Amino acid sequence: MSDLQIRPARPADVDTLTSLIRSAYRGTDSRAGWTSEADLAEGERISSGQVLAMISDAGSLLLTGEQAGAIVACCQLRNEGAGLAYFGTFAVSPSAQGGGLGRQLMAEAERQAVSAFAARRLEMTVLAQQDKLIAYYERRGFRRTGETRPFPADARYARPLRDDLYFVVLVKDLA
Repeated sequence: MSDLQIRPARPADVDTLTSLIRSAYRGTDSRAGWTSEADLAEGERISSGQVLAMISDAGSLLLTGEQAGAIVACCQLRNEGAGLAYFGTFAVSPSAQGGGLGRQLMAEAERQAVSAFAARRLEMTVLAQQDKLIAYYERRGFRRTGETRPFPADARYARPLRDDLYFVVLVKDLA
């Protein structure tokens, strides 16, 4: 497992991060990894403006993971208040998946949620149809809450390829 250099994202990272997130979730490139949504939804997934907003918002922390000076992973933490932080936009380059980078980034995100937002719990949503991904998060201490949320269909960013898409909510208690 190679060490990942983790730092907060900067505005100069926007285009690289937009491409990384799109490649990890949608399209042909995403199929090289095991977390692809390409059979579930299509569309651009995210805009550069949305990435910049995650970087700029005081209640948000977008972390990047670098190897050999190249950004290969990212995730967002969003302060929800009352000791809760949301973990999302978790992406590892499809060609780098399976080597422990995601595990390293997630561990640092948990530390950052506590230090930046005084979080005691971390919440995330995962497409219910992503059984392997849900199992991955459960192995890392997340548990299903029983709550679900609708899939945010959007003509440009999230066109569902199935009629039954929805998210399950997972939560993890932080030390």
